[in-house]
Amino acid sequence: MKKANNQGGIKQAGKILSSTPYLPPVLFLLVVVLFALAQTFDHTTESYVYKIGDVAGRDIKAPKDFFIEDKATNLAKMDYAKTSIRAVYDFDANLLKNINAGITSAMHFGRRMFEPRNNAQGVDPPESLAPSFSMALAFKPEFEKKLGIKISKGAFQILFNEKFSEAITGHLTAIIDTILTNGVVSNKEILLAEEEKGITLRTIQSNKERVIADLKVFYGPDQAKSMVRVVGQPILKGINYSLANLIVDICQRLLRPNITLNKNETKKRIREAQAGIKPTLYQIKAGEMIIREGERVDELKLIKLNALSEQIEDKDVIMTIIGICMFTSLLLIVIYFLYLKNHPKLGRDMNKHMTFLTLGLLLYIGFTELAVYIAHTSNPEISGQIASNAIYMVVPVPAAAMITCIFLGFDIALYFSLILCSLCTISFGCEFQVFLFFFLSSITAAYWIKERNERHHFIVAGFKLAVFNGCLAIALGFFMPSQVLPWGILLKQVTMAVGGGVFAAILTVGFTPLIEVLFNYTTAAKLLEFSNLDQPLIKKLMIEAPGTYNHSVIVATLAEAAASAIHADSLKAKVMAYYHDIGKLDKTMYFIENQSDGRNRHDKLSPSMSALILIGHVKKGVEMAKKYKLGNEIVEGISQHHGTSLIKYFYNKSLKAGNEKINEDDFRYPGPKPQTREAGIVMLADVAEAATRALERPTPSRIKGRVKELINDIFADGQLEECEMTLKDLHQIAKSFNTILTSIYHNRIEYTDKPQDKKQDKKNGKPKDTDRQPPKGEADNKLCVQKDRTDLKRLGLR
Repeated sequence: MKKANNQGGIKQAGKILSSTPYLPPVLFLLVVVLFALAQTFDHTTESYVYKIGDVAGRDIKAPKDFFIEDKATNLAKMDYAKTSIRAVYDFDANLLKNINAGITSAMHFGRRMFEPRNNAQGVDPPESLAPSFSMALAFKPEFEKKLGIKISKGAFQILFNEKFSEAITGHLTAIIDTILTNGVVSNKEILLAEEEKGITLRTIQSNKERVIADLKVFYGPDQAKSMVRVVGQPILKGINYSLANLIVDICQRLLRPNITLNKNETKKRIREAQAGIKPTLYQIKAGEMIIREGERVDELKLIKLNALSEQIEDKDVIMTIIGICMFTSLLLIVIYFLYLKNHPKLGRDMNKHMTFLTLGLLLYIGFTELAVYIAHTSNPEISGQIASNAIYMVVPVPAAAMITCIFLGFDIALYFSLILCSLCTISFGCEFQVFLFFFLSSITAAYWIKERNERHHFIVAGFKLAVFNGCLAIALGFFMPSQVLPWGILLKQVTMAVGGGVFAAILTVGFTPLIEVLFNYTTAAKLLEFSNLDQPLIKKLMIEAPGTYNHSVIVATLAEAAASAIHADSLKAKVMAYYHDIGKLDKTMYFIENQSDGRNRHDKLSPSMSALILIGHVKKGVEMAKKYKLGNEIVEGISQHHGTSLIKYFYNKSLKAGNEKINEDDFRYPGPKPQTREAGIVMLADVAEAATRALERPTPSRIKGRVKELINDIFADGQLEECEMTLKDLHQIAKSFNTILTSIYHNRIEYTDKPQDKKQDKKNGKPKDTDRQPPKGEADNKLCVQKDRTDLKRLGLR
């Protein structure tokens, strides 16, 4: 029970994956991400990683001209630029105005306590002209708010006693004005560190700048507080001690720095100055010896090695990933939407086909990355020049095109090869000769394999590909390099190319059966196996339903000839025809070709029940095909060989019985209509053979007329509208049917010693020889042709 549940869960998961619309986007992202990550692996940088004192394990030469930066000189220039730029300080000119405005406003508010009520101004001062201090305390918070600082109760009382006189206001503003006009800096120690070069003082409000060289004139915060007493001594002369101390205290608390360091602007000017510095470089020429084998690494050699490593390293990893992802995405999107999305071979089972293509793409990209890794491991100096070692010629990329062509056809293999060859070329350093070799080899291999039906043909195609690759390697060896290759290297390239062709064929032979099982594909080789009449299901049909077996063999002959006539897949059509009626094994005696006793079982059944039995053989045939694992193509042929055609005999019989509420859909096969030309051919061959068998005197003219009528009826019923079959195709099919049916059902000479046996039976007007006469109702059960047909075209008559 548990095993059955597991199998049911697997089947359910398979159905979900085969129908979900989200699978193609997921596969798209998988290819883009994995390919981008594969390109970020670096195989070469470690060969140049040395420390001072290490001994070089091999000679290292510069592969190309490059420059080495004199970092010491450049750092010195950067430091000079940093130290020569003056620090920028901001001068807040509004600070003095704001503090003086607060003092004036607060003292004016205090004096209003002693003024009479003035409702016009909306102010409610104390009711009497001489308010008490306790009443004035209620206004203390408002006074402090305007002043900008909090003061004690005693200080407020002193100001109250002085009635917040204007003289006090003048003393406060005079002291503050003197101190802030001189300038108060937030941190004088940092300021004095710039004493040698001075500072740039920028007024915030006007952005005007001036250079200040004498920095000692500015006050620090503590110094400014001390200067309040010094500045206030002459101003406060003659004022009582308590009031003078209060004025000094208020000034000290109101003072704030009006000169502050602008770090951001200073750093910005330093960066601009450093950006304008031109780096000091010296050139390393291509072929120049960086270090010899056995030499110790000193400081200068280490600088050169590090510079060489930076030259060989790829661009920034993030930029590389973004670029590769963009290119891969655009390539996949263009090919998918322009060529694959609406392709008729992919539309019926898009998710399965896209999964197959994606896994194939990733597998052969993996082979490519393995070859790149081996190339780097064997010779770390070939970074960016992998193609010159020709190791790419042994990568079996053509095998992917061959396998795709076998299962999905040459046109899809062409688009798939374009994607795969482009991505593999990126792995080999974007060398153009790599793309030429991969693409030409792939499409040639796919072309040579597309018409091959047996597995040994794969090896033949592989040897052809090996010869082609060898010639292509010679052509690229003569044409692409900047100098003529030595014969030894050229021979090595040809050997690799030939080996790559043979290797591709071996992989094709090995992977094909595995893919057939994993993806339930049916190849030409598999169809050849099913076409063997010793197959168990065919033998069972021959023993249990010999009439259906004979019918199927003749239909297969018709289908094969018709498919060849219109250049369709004749093998597929023949095998579909062999198995199209296997569902009749369920109820063999309910089909007229198997009723040897002359009794028709349908005579005792209602028309609707008879129609159900006939319709049921399609469903049963599909079940048996899946049970025997005949493949999707044969399953589709079984389910489509009647399309949605009407079982006219039993439908008309039901109408004659007086059943007015009959539903025509109950007498139609469930379909679908034929989706391929091969399925359409099987439908036509099935009907043509059955109807011709029912003819009493199958003369050539009668056979041609019946075939023409049958094809016209099927065409007019719309059964062929989904299989891309033209009128020209129908004409060729009719011609092939006529030729074969005429040869099978021609009138024979009766060899007998009794001439009178050749005479007509006068009683019934039929020949005495009744071996060609069908049992009762056979012709009607197979197809009832309406009399009022309209010929669409004279098919098969020329």
